[in-house]
Amino acid sequence: MFSTKKITVVAFASLLFAIACKKEETAKPSYSPPAGSYNLIYEKIFKTSCALSGCHAKEGDFGHHGLGDEKTYQRLLTEDSHNPQARAAGLKSIKPGDPAKSFLYAKISWEGSAYQFGQKMPSGGLKLTANQIEFVRQWIAAGAPESGHVADESLLK
Repeated sequence: MFSTKKITVVAFASLLFAIACKKEETAKPSYSPPAGSYNLIYEKIFKTSCALSGCHAKEGDFGHHGLGDEKTYQRLLTEDSHNPQARAAGLKSIKPGDPAKSFLYAKISWEGSAYQFGQKMPSGGLKLTANQIEFVRQWIAAGAPESGHVADESLLK
């Protein structure tokens, strides 16, 4: 009725399924920042448009800041921009309270920025909406806190 070949295939498929399920159970949960405007930027902008393979997935990608882990916020607020022109112009990656002196904001609001160093972000055909850019601007203008809602959440709906 059942050939040895069929039984072997079914057994092998069952084994693969069991291994795949086992891996999924032990997978580490992804990082999620505290509730607030930064969390929304991280989840709805960085993770979908910036923290991608070949872009800013991890620290050091192409000499850039990583935007995809629990150290992202700290790096953005404490480290200088990796772009030499931005550093020479006195820009910080994020300067709390001053979007105009924040290199992140210059990169995403490219057309309206006085600082067009490198290329507009995100790259690779990805685009942020005017509302997403305005949300980031509001967050930086409000001091760029790690937690708490300081930007108009309706901009991201």
